[in-house]
Amino acid sequence: MPFGSDIALTPGLPIFARLYIKLFGAPIMGLRIRARTILPFLAEVGQPQRIADAGSGRGVMTLACARRFPQAEVIGIDLLASQNAINNEITRQVGLGNRVHFETWDVLRLPELGPFDLIICSDALEHIEDDHTTVHRFFQALKPGGHLLVHVPHLTRNLFGWHRENWLDIEGHVRPGYTRDGLITLLQQGGFRVTKCVYNYNSLETLATNISKLISGGRESNKGLYALAFPGMMLLASLGALYKPKHDGSGLVALARREA
Repeated sequence: MPFGSDIALTPGLPIFARLYIKLFGAPIMGLRIRARTILPFLAEVGQPQRIADAGSGRGVMTLACARRFPQAEVIGIDLLASQNAINNEITRQVGLGNRVHFETWDVLRLPELGPFDLIICSDALEHIEDDHTTVHRFFQALKPGGHLLVHVPHLTRNLFGWHRENWLDIEGHVRPGYTRDGLITLLQQGGFRVTKCVYNYNSLETLATNISKLISGGRESNKGLYALAFPGMMLLASLGALYKPKHDGSGLVALARREA
């Protein structure tokens, strides 16, 4: 099943869109690239029993975690109630409603829903003014020995040696991103031990997302043209998956642990 194809079950979606998503998976370029780096990290977090996806959006990562850990309760946390209602309906239709649900909740109040064994936070910290307090709340919401898995944009967007600040006029961003040292420091100041922090989004993957942004404006416009271009962008990004950036990626993934 193509990654993210569950969103084909979104109520009211036109039939062509449903078929397209079933064939190609979630047509969200950045999400597909992030998932390719984030999901392998799940092999390093043991067998979590309770998982929170902080900033769950359309719930694609939430459902991926539920399938990766069939014994776990998984909660998607987001402020958009309408999207959470859609996600809960999709979850019911795919038969995971008994252990996966979506809550309209502020991540700063996450400890009230805890404790958790694993918290995933993918491309959310750059939307939050007080990221230091947020990371500390994540620490409080985890059981001792629990893990935090974070993805953020890098401070600079790096394309074949050309570097520029990572502003892409994306709604809700309060900062362009983080340096690797800055992200590690943020997590350490929140109480975590950082076990791994790596770059992703190499130049080919960055180029694919640049094309995606050029077509869609980051707001899902020009859907017909985007649908035509998406398979080609995926091919370009897939070629990029053949190598990992060592020091100049446009994104960062970190795994951190709350020590016992």
